[in-house]
Amino acid sequence: MVSIPLRVLSDLLCQALALAIPNKLECRAIIQKLLDAYLDVDVADYMLNPLCTLSPTMQQKLVEALNRLKKQEPIQYIIGSTYFAGNHFKVTPAVLIPRPETEEWVTFLMQHLTNPTSILDIGTGSGCIAITLKQRFPEAVVTAIDISKEALAVAAYNAAQLGVAVRFIEFDILTDPLPASNWSLMVSNPPYVRMQEQTLMHANVLDYEPHLALFVEDADHVLFYRRIIQLAARHLSPNGTLCLEINEALGKKIVDLLHLANFKQISLYKDMHQKERWVTAILEDNH
Repeated sequence: MVSIPLRVLSDLLCQALALAIPNKLECRAIIQKLLDAYLDVDVADYMLNPLCTLSPTMQQKLVEALNRLKKQEPIQYIIGSTYFAGNHFKVTPAVLIPRPETEEWVTFLMQHLTNPTSILDIGTGSGCIAITLKQRFPEAVVTAIDISKEALAVAAYNAAQLGVAVRFIEFDILTDPLPASNWSLMVSNPPYVRMQEQTLMHANVLDYEPHLALFVEDADHVLFYRRIIQLAARHLSPNGTLCLEINEALGKKIVDLLHLANFKQISLYKDMHQKERWVTAILEDNH
């Protein structure tokens, strides 16, 4: 057993990571997440600088975590969870790590929608969007689909842990027909990174997060958007809402697709970084 002040331990771990993560603030934030998860500490503990006791098992866990961090593996996969909209969600390499930008538009939706009765989440991944919306609109019937069995297992676990009833279905959005149902809200964060953009991506994303959920071929980079918009035009209830997270470079193209499909009240929004990040549209009742 080794006893060491928490702040000293944090500093030592940061020093060990300095070459792999030269940004000191980023490095310290990652180490704090690691220690929070492994030692169950919080910000006050760092300020008070209490002694922590490390067993040989815990020492080994920290060494293994450091080695994984040095290889650019995301801290969320190492500790097995991440924070999204007030909850901790399990994440594995089978699902994308939920992003703050996604949380931003989901929060926006929750603040601006009035009680959708039925919700469909396309490409649910960890289930964070569907589960969060179900928590906000508990009376809504929520369905979430994904092509990945592994992702659906993670999403179902998260829903069970949070006590939320969401129906999860294995589904290929490009080939499978949707059930003969209508939804008042359809949402999606589909694959939208063009293959040509791989060179711009950091290793912690490119080498570890699921390419199935990230990339779309350059030859047809609005493939998923076009298909989702087609399905939404058939399966949204009159005056239903469609919300899509988008590639910042594709905003105009997606707005054009929505116009062609006769959607109205189309709005393009910028995220906290002033990048075009999501679009909403209404399928007006013209019948």
